[in-house]
Amino acid sequence: MSELPKFPKYLKGWELLDIYGRMYGMTEQERKEQIPKLLGMVGLKGRERDFIGKYSKGMQQRLGIAQALLNGPELVVLDEPSLGLDPVGMVEVRELVKGIAKEGVTVFISSHLLFEVEQICSHVTIIHRGVSLVSDTLQNVSSKFSGPTVLLVEVAKLSDATIQKVKELPFVSNVSEDGNTLIIELKTRDDVRSQISQEITNSGGVIVSMSLKGQSLEEVFMQLIAKSNGGKAE
Repeated sequence: MSELPKFPKYLKGWELLDIYGRMYGMTEQERKEQIPKLLGMVGLKGRERDFIGKYSKGMQQRLGIAQALLNGPELVVLDEPSLGLDPVGMVEVRELVKGIAKEGVTVFISSHLLFEVEQICSHVTIIHRGVSLVSDTLQNVSSKFSGPTVLLVEVAKLSDATIQKVKELPFVSNVSEDGNTLIIELKTRDDVRSQISQEITNSGGVIVSMSLKGQSLEEVFMQLIAKSNGGKAE
């Protein structure tokens, strides 16, 4: 699906998919089975007989995804799938893409919206001026180029016993304090919040809030670009 797909406004949603189905060489029976299924999947059931000219941007994006899935591909390539959409439309397309991947289809996304990439993708490749700077799982990219994962825990009654218990955990590298907040640096990328929570509670502490602090993919991206440019981000 290309960025901001444009379809003939005088066609109805189902008509567009029927035309593409014929182009793909699908039989009439295959089209009758696949088109309603895809329209339901992308949230256009009940609007399939409306003219595309009456579709919102989000609806046209979803119709484009249905068109891309029509002949049961193993790989789907989406260029900026949520570009120009409002927040609701972005969430809808994001969840749709996740659903496609769960069906066993490989989804390749080209996007400048790095916060969206973080929420959707399992693997990332960062390209700058035609050169691949890194290509790995999202987790590995984050761990290689970001600093240690930091867990911020606000405790109502912070005691020396609580601090000591947290320090003794094998996956904790350092613990510091900022008022009633523990700043816990971790050696692992695994989710260890439950273990830390248990230790704090067992030592008599009452947790008010807990949040992870780490570099976003955008920050990693800027770091890589600056390194590639000799220290300047361009």
